[in-house]
Amino acid sequence: MESTSGQRSGSSGNPGKRKKVHVGTGAPSRRLTAEPQLKVKVEAKHEAPGQTHSHGEHRGSSGYSTGRSRAGDATARAKREERARRLAQHSRTRRIRLVVVVALSIVVVGGLFALYRSPLFAIKVVDVQGAELLSVETVQTLAAVPEDATLLRYPKKAIIARVEADPWVEVVILTRDFPDTLRIRVTERTPVALVDMGEKFWVVDSTGMVLGEQSFEDTATLIVIRDVQGLDPKPGRRSSSDTLDNALKVLVGIGGELRGKVRAISAPTVDETTLLTIDAIEILMGEAVEVEDKAFLALSIMKEQAGKVVFIDVRSIDNPVSRGL
Repeated sequence: MESTSGQRSGSSGNPGKRKKVHVGTGAPSRRLTAEPQLKVKVEAKHEAPGQTHSHGEHRGSSGYSTGRSRAGDATARAKREERARRLAQHSRTRRIRLVVVVALSIVVVGGLFALYRSPLFAIKVVDVQGAELLSVETVQTLAAVPEDATLLRYPKKAIIARVEADPWVEVVILTRDFPDTLRIRVTERTPVALVDMGEKFWVVDSTGMVLGEQSFEDTATLIVIRDVQGLDPKPGRRSSSDTLDNALKVLVGIGGELRGKVRAISAPTVDETTLLTIDAIEILMGEAVEVEDKAFLALSIMKEQAGKVVFIDVRSIDNPVSRGL
């Protein structure tokens, strides 16, 4: 049924061109009218023969990426192989060097051992230096260098111990003079006094080391220490007498000027230690303290009272005492 209800009165226009409106009563009809469904017709496009397909372009791009990836894998593999080759070469080089070093070490050690055991550099001369109180022959006998000894193979410690066992020897130094000389340098102890034991005279150094027994005539230049009690001197052994030790400290400490005037020291006790001069003057020194000051006082009094003084007591440097003829 056609409806003319939508025609306005008095309107102009061709009635034949009016739109037809279908009026439905159901809900589907209203929905379809309100939201019309558009049907899209897909038509195949015909392309020119020379035109490149888009999907072909995609396939070409994918193939290029794949080729580049394969080339990168090959480069990485080549680098890994080169690195492995270098590491293997470095390892071989290190092993070769180690073998060479070990071989050379064996050769060197073997050569040194053979040289050590060989008679090369045999000791033919034993040169002794520094010996004055001891003879050269005595030192050589003490050293007792083995006949088969060489400059590379000799008993150094044993030789030194044998020479130093002599009381007169303080220090021994061995040196080698290639090709055939062993040099023994000796430092002897210095005797400073003779200890009068009544029947014997014992030579001692400044430390109280007993060097040996000698006659008074052989050591006339040494000052004699007498009246020491309880001595038991043994060559090569240091005295344990406090009295003798005090007398030696006094003798060493008085200086050369006063020492040149002293011929003997009487030391029955530490406090009674007395210098006896060649001018028959007794100088009571006592304990070996402030020895230089005591010596200076004694010399001053001797000069002031020359030819008159016979006794000087300088045990107290603040209150010296002297007596004359």
